[in-house]
Amino acid sequence: MKRFLTITLLFISLVSYAQITTYHLVYVKTADQPKFETVEKKYMSQLAQEAVKKGTFRYWALEKFVQPSVNIGGKLNSQLVGNWYQFVIVHPDMKSYLNTGNWWANAGEKMGVPQELLSYSVEQGGMYIWNIEDSVWGNQAAKYSLYNFGFAHEPQLFLDSQKPFKKNFEAQMKKNENGRAGWVSGTRVSPKNWGEHNVMTWDGFTTLEAAMNHLNYKESQKAYAEQGMPEGFSLRIVAEKIAETTN
Repeated sequence: MKRFLTITLLFISLVSYAQITTYHLVYVKTADQPKFETVEKKYMSQLAQEAVKKGTFRYWALEKFVQPSVNIGGKLNSQLVGNWYQFVIVHPDMKSYLNTGNWWANAGEKMGVPQELLSYSVEQGGMYIWNIEDSVWGNQAAKYSLYNFGFAHEPQLFLDSQKPFKKNFEAQMKKNENGRAGWVSGTRVSPKNWGEHNVMTWDGFTTLEAAMNHLNYKESQKAYAEQGMPEGFSLRIVAEKIAETTN
């Protein structure tokens, strides 16, 4: 579970370096997903948008993990049983993160609807904090995300090794090639436990097919070693964007 709970990440269109991103994971059974998604898309996204306008944070989104369809963290990630979701909030800096507050409190009163209308059943999965260290964006919105998580003995070596990839992906986005919409690299802020995922990259795509095609790319063990990550990416997740705010 501990490795699984590090999965989370970013996909905003106006990311600058070293922003703080929080990821709140929840597990939702298949029968509960329609109401859960409706509440988040119809109501909570409005509160999140207001928070963005007020400068409470820069971005909010909800994503649903669609691949792999296997047991992850003790829960079967499959539409037949249930799926992991993650809430993503991007802050301009650590001070903003620490002063976010309970922006979702009294949602029913703020929205003018009964509070019970906004209730749903989920299982909590944890919250993690990451730094966005580098990024590049295209002119198309990302609808699907591919998260790549690994452990690097020297995180800075990993970050430096990503620069050629960034340049290549930027060229693809300028030509609208391979359905690519964005790329990000990052390091984990908290919790920091030796041996767990501490580095990651995120690839944004316009279609599920494009995301799966990139997931199928075979990188050599030598390439991973040169990135300071001998074991490679030990966890890779494809997620669908369900709702998000605009900046």
